[in-house]
Amino acid sequence: MTSTAPTILGRLMGDEPDPFPLYDELRETGGGVHPFDPLGWFVTRYEDVAAIGKDNATYSSEHFWDSPAGIHDPSDPVQASFMEISAQQFMFHDPPSHSRMRSAMMPAFTGVATKRWRPIVEARVGALLDRFEPGQEADFMADFAGAVPVAIIADVLGVPESEQSEFRRWSQALAATFDPGIQGEARTGAIHAANEMVDYLRTVLDARRRDPRDDLTSVLVAARDQDGDPLPTDELLGSVALLLTAGNDTTVNLLGNGLSFLFSEPGARKAADDPATIPALVEEMLRMDPPLHLDIRKTTRDVVLGGEEIPAGSLLWLVIAAANRDPRAFDDAGRFDPARSPNRHLTFLPGYHHCIGAPLARLEGEIIFTRLLERFPGIAPGSGPAHRRVANKVARGWQTLPVRF
Repeated sequence: MTSTAPTILGRLMGDEPDPFPLYDELRETGGGVHPFDPLGWFVTRYEDVAAIGKDNATYSSEHFWDSPAGIHDPSDPVQASFMEISAQQFMFHDPPSHSRMRSAMMPAFTGVATKRWRPIVEARVGALLDRFEPGQEADFMADFAGAVPVAIIADVLGVPESEQSEFRRWSQALAATFDPGIQGEARTGAIHAANEMVDYLRTVLDARRRDPRDDLTSVLVAARDQDGDPLPTDELLGSVALLLTAGNDTTVNLLGNGLSFLFSEPGARKAADDPATIPALVEEMLRMDPPLHLDIRKTTRDVVLGGEEIPAGSLLWLVIAAANRDPRAFDDAGRFDPARSPNRHLTFLPGYHHCIGAPLARLEGEIIFTRLLERFPGIAPGSGPAHRRVANKVARGWQTLPVRF
């Protein structure tokens, strides 16, 4: 590792609005694998990130209790109950427990099953677009992107609209609890909000047990594992909390990041004029600026990555956003190409932990950009500055994005 890598990583953990030049430097420095105490090792190249995702025996997801840089402190009573629930999310489990939980939920998230949510997505997107008029100025993030996915996932879960106002705040708080860049009072506040969410979801699960409905929460309550047993309440709470975050904050980032490409990339805007090309356009948006820039694994044995000897029990930060622009894996990797094919980006990661909500995310992206551009073909940057979110190093996106509809 060269002496520049710690400096680059230090800047990434700071208030750097555009991390991509730094990702490029890290990826092309040494073997692309760099230690950064006390967080762990950062892995930036496509081949390594893909291999780690596929090898759960060597690279474990059961890292929740390892507390990188104090992210999780089981001695803190404020964190304790939240941590017990969060640790039940199947993203923090390896087979066989991961397989048991995932198999119980998977029937609700196949490509075929996801089609049942299309009318819900179409209706919600249409209703939200009705709020705007051509020529109207707004902050795309606060007024549209922040409202769409939280409403959709709440609709899919069966949460009444009158109770949806807190969902966006809870989702942001839950994402913040896993961000090494958020500490102190900000972390404490995020955990308080996450605990509020858990309490609310507990009441929803109890209600669906008594009175099942045609919604995803009822599907999950009725789900059975491989032995025919219902999922324990804590596992259900963890899974619904995961869906809330994965189905909300990440989609907000996809919408903001995607629209910024439509503004800055002429090829993207031209491709968007043809609804048939929008699915491929969304894939390139996901590659070039993924909603989640980082994921974590833990080594179960000593390994060598990028020429670095890494001991067992080490935390690895998979820099998905850097791997997605690796020139070893993609021709002209730094160029936005809406016709790129094949587009084997790592945004949803391969292997056992491939994102269970990927079909729903793709459906949302396709419908939202199609309907947005049908309704407002002249949408353009608005007056006022746009600002990137810099506090969250994991789920990077836009804080504000002024537009003129």
